[in-house]
Amino acid sequence: MTAVVQRVRSPESGEVSYTVLGPAGLPVAPVEAYLAHLSAVGRSPHTVAGYAHDLRDFVEWLDQCGLEFRAVSLEQLAAFFDWLRRPKAARQPDVYVLPSARPALTGRTLRRKRAALAGFYRFHARRDGRVDPLLGEVPVGTGPFVPMLAHTRERRRRGREVEVSPLRIPDSAGRLPRDLAAADVARLLEACTRRRDRFLLVLLEQTGLRLGESLGLRHSDLRLRAGEVRVVPRLDNANGARVKGLKARTVPVDGRVLDAYADYMELEYGTLDSDYVFVNLFAVPRGAPVTATNVHKLCARLRERSGVEHFTPHTLRHTYATRLLRAGLDPAVVAELLGHASSQTTTGTYGHLRLEDHRRSLVRVGVLEEGPGR
Repeated sequence: MTAVVQRVRSPESGEVSYTVLGPAGLPVAPVEAYLAHLSAVGRSPHTVAGYAHDLRDFVEWLDQCGLEFRAVSLEQLAAFFDWLRRPKAARQPDVYVLPSARPALTGRTLRRKRAALAGFYRFHARRDGRVDPLLGEVPVGTGPFVPMLAHTRERRRRGREVEVSPLRIPDSAGRLPRDLAAADVARLLEACTRRRDRFLLVLLEQTGLRLGESLGLRHSDLRLRAGEVRVVPRLDNANGARVKGLKARTVPVDGRVLDAYADYMELEYGTLDSDYVFVNLFAVPRGAPVTATNVHKLCARLRERSGVEHFTPHTLRHTYATRLLRAGLDPAVVAELLGHASSQTTTGTYGHLRLEDHRRSLVRVGVLEEGPGR
């Protein structure tokens, strides 16, 4: 039996979390402790699930190699990432993979798994002096050890440490964020048969909110007279919706959002007594907050009806960000509106827009010719 991720629900609070069962079918205690910590500090169930799947691979690799996580060296950890690059069928002892074989995971996925593993080791280094954090510093005052190759770190402005990791993962050509043309958005809105669903799409496209942020909205968060939508971090949402990073912000909106909300409230929501904005109105339990699963099923129906095959809730967020950057808004302002941790996240995600803008500028002044298909 290989390691598996298990969804669990607390009998006391009803909150959903995740754990990892080892090859023996029992929870892996070090991973269980770390995932419980993530839940306790407010990470969303979706985030905890992602970390659980990343650490499941590590648990399986440790079992294959007969290793205990405290005794893993940096060189052995590098071997783990080589193992991750293999196709799943080839992740077995004594299996040789040709150097020309295409990696099973992208650089972005490998970096995400490296971040999960770094967090796991930092957590245990704080609790146990025998654990070397390996991939990340333990903050000052939380442990006596300096990690391996600490000298490979740089210090940048504002005291932020940037890792020059001994486990370098090269960039790979990942998928660029996709946005929607105005005609695509119009077809999606036309495909909505419920005013609630239409309002959700208008809200996402006009504010750039993440789906979890939208599903956690309360009526008091929509400040109609001020033309604002407040994103308020809460840990008690009945549908498990969370604000990423528990970072509050306020997003200005115009009449399109307010009109769609008014139509929804007047013609569908009516006298229903609920604090949540998005609730079940056409299925039981009536009045319960809409879940992400509900929305993903809705998106599948809208893709079929509209023919917009690449539509997801996140494409509406990308559409909002692209529109702002195309209009020349400062990336730092766009980062604030999107709830990004820094403007570097914004420019890194949408850097291709700058290249396209440079190309148009060069064509306009005659340095480049207009290329085919442009």
